[in-house]
Amino acid sequence: MSTIMVDIKYRCLHQSCCVNCREGLITVEEAVYNQLIAESVEKDVIKSPKGACRMGFRQPYKILKADRQEVVDEDTSEISPYVTSPTEAEEGPIALLMAEHREIIKKIGVIEDHLRIRDIDALWVSTCDMENMLNLHSGCKEEDVALPILNEAVAFGHALGAIVKEEHREILSLIHAFRSALQDGDINDAIIRSMIVSLKSHIRKEDYEFFTLVEGGLDDETKRRMLAGMEEVEKTFVPVEPGNRLIMTNAQKEEAARRSAHHKEVLTVRDIANTDSACCH
Repeated sequence: MSTIMVDIKYRCLHQSCCVNCREGLITVEEAVYNQLIAESVEKDVIKSPKGACRMGFRQPYKILKADRQEVVDEDTSEISPYVTSPTEAEEGPIALLMAEHREIIKKIGVIEDHLRIRDIDALWVSTCDMENMLNLHSGCKEEDVALPILNEAVAFGHALGAIVKEEHREILSLIHAFRSALQDGDINDAIIRSMIVSLKSHIRKEDYEFFTLVEGGLDDETKRRMLAGMEEVEKTFVPVEPGNRLIMTNAQKEEAARRSAHHKEVLTVRDIANTDSACCH
């Protein structure tokens, strides 16, 4: 079975937003997207899906781009079809990156398990693990090592690299937003679900499209350079410890206080609206 999902890149039009989500990416099922479009009264402007905005209301979102993708509900081992064994994964840099994709998919499963049981402290640890995995895999191995070499070796490397980097930033931004919510005691399903769908889509795109295009342009010497670079960054990479979820830096405390104050303000406005003396009830 498969589901059509829509990646919506948006700009929030709310003038006094204090959670700094001016532009972002949300992923919804096609049926939900079609409903949002049907409800809209202005071209390319929708009301944010329920739960997408942390301010508590549905906000006007300007659609910058909407891309449909088919998500196949199948065993995750098929996401990286070119890697069939650990031995093969050791034979080249592309196969190694694909093998690491499988480990990332497994970590997604751990996060989903924690979501199901609503274990906020376990989510704090597992999302930190995911952030470390992505910083090493996507940031160090792909962006710092693989992409610069591919830019030299493949004619269209620059264009593909720009797309890959943009998606990396969007995924990490969603993880950061989700972890900030965890510090407030909030498990924001909309954000983490968007991250999971975006990450799976990104992995599928790299495995089936990006890597397929570039692998044929790599000679043995280039592959050896990439592998050596990846091994070096892995040796020097220092993962971040999750720490105590309730202990924040001064900057995080200020941001949390601002979110809390705004939340109270929202509740006050709701109370006033619900007890308006002009109400006929």
